[in-house]
Amino acid sequence: MNADAATKIKLLEDSQKCLAFGLISLVTLLGVPFSIMAMASREPGRSDNPIFGFCFCLAFFSLAGLPCALLAMVASVKVRARERELWNAARPYRIVGGLCAMLALIASFIIMALIAFMMLNSYLYGG
Repeated sequence: MNADAATKIKLLEDSQKCLAFGLISLVTLLGVPFSIMAMASREPGRSDNPIFGFCFCLAFFSLAGLPCALLAMVASVKVRARERELWNAARPYRIVGGLCAMLALIASFIIMALIAFMMLNSYLYGG
């Protein structure tokens, strides 16, 4: 097999990796419904603060998807650099994987900012 064919195969495999990591990184968004359930399950009349359950659900899922999002972005950048030289039949995979990873990264940063705001609010104002 010549070097050009091996490079194309590597390009296709890396595009598929980008899609796989990008889709797995969307696990970040799974924390939102669970955190809403944690807030809604608070019983009336109880004095405990449900902020812990809310923040835990959001932080757990946000941090679970973050490494995959970063790996997908790195794979996307590497493939895009090689696409200038060779045609990539799996280009849509790279694009979708990169978009999913970008969505997961943006969601992770918004979630972390929300957690910081809620914990600071709870600390300063007690509720």
